[in-house]
Amino acid sequence: MRKKWACLLVLSLAAGGCGYEFGTTARPAQGGSLRGVHLAVPVFFNDTFEPILDKRVTEFLRRQFLQTDGLTLANDVGTASLVLKGVVRSYGMQTISFRQGSVNEQRVSLTVEVTFEDRGARKRFWSQTYTTSAEFFQTSDLATNRTRQDRATEEACQAMAENIVSRVLETLSDPRSAR
Repeated sequence: MRKKWACLLVLSLAAGGCGYEFGTTARPAQGGSLRGVHLAVPVFFNDTFEPILDKRVTEFLRRQFLQTDGLTLANDVGTASLVLKGVVRSYGMQTISFRQGSVNEQRVSLTVEVTFEDRGARKRFWSQTYTTSAEFFQTSDLATNRTRQDRATEEACQAMAENIVSRVLETLSDPRSAR
């Protein structure tokens, strides 16, 4: 038993010192510093019939930004120099496969329109539409299907948040954006 623990300890120390990192922490490109940058991400507008989707998308974005070194999330748009605003434009489900005459697998699709602005300089960095999707398998149980649909929606939100945060960090680390 001691040998197992010793082996695990050695492996964890080796993995910790070899440059590997666990998790998906967003970081600015080399040379870019985010110290002192205050960003507001107000709740996105929901232009769909899917309830609370605006809050879900916004929460995933905020969580992703919280993993960014040096960036401060502001609770109030008025206190932030930078603002990321958005509208959830569409949410839909598409059947991917059938089995024995019934739906077997479905895809959740999510489209969001995002605008990144510097409020202080009254400058729009960019405006872009993002679309992501995730799949899930159907069962005969409606409650299970809804749980799986929600999980697929969260997967799509996470992928979208990673893409958007990456674009924001890329913009902030670009010397031409001149904050």
